[in-house]
Amino acid sequence: MNFHIRLSTTLLLIGSLVGCAAPSMIPVGASADEVQQRLGKPTEVLKGPQGGELWDYATGPEGLETWRFDIDRNRKIGSATQLLTQERLYRVVPGVSTADDVKMLLGKPREIMKLAGETVWEWRVALPPEVGVFIVRFGPDGKATGYNVLEDIKTDDSIP
Repeated sequence: MNFHIRLSTTLLLIGSLVGCAAPSMIPVGASADEVQQRLGKPTEVLKGPQGGELWDYATGPEGLETWRFDIDRNRKIGSATQLLTQERLYRVVPGVSTADDVKMLLGKPREIMKLAGETVWEWRVALPPEVGVFIVRFGPDGKATGYNVLEDIKTDDSIP
């Protein structure tokens, strides 16, 4: 068997094993300690609206998911939400959504750039049957000026 085939097979196996600890498999009501035992340290912690915390687990920069766990004051999981869904992407409203709104909606972007007087945030996302890049542009006032959805040309991944 050639080296590249073995490497691809090994990477697929590792990916499937990592999937065993998938965030979606952690039940509501589980403790915050259980989440950390299974998933490690969150990629970002935000203040929750009811006084708890929001723990984000981003699979980026090349991953396609960001999971958010709503941790209540008793350190229990109130909900688990996949942030990078098509429905959530299109809740960004140009001229209305602020950078804080977008971060609360989609989680931390994989990359932030400055281009032509705008700040540009991007996420790698599943856009079945393709993989894409969702880009939000912000003006100097911190409000979204628009968004773009691009095919991810760095990969030939397809979404089943």
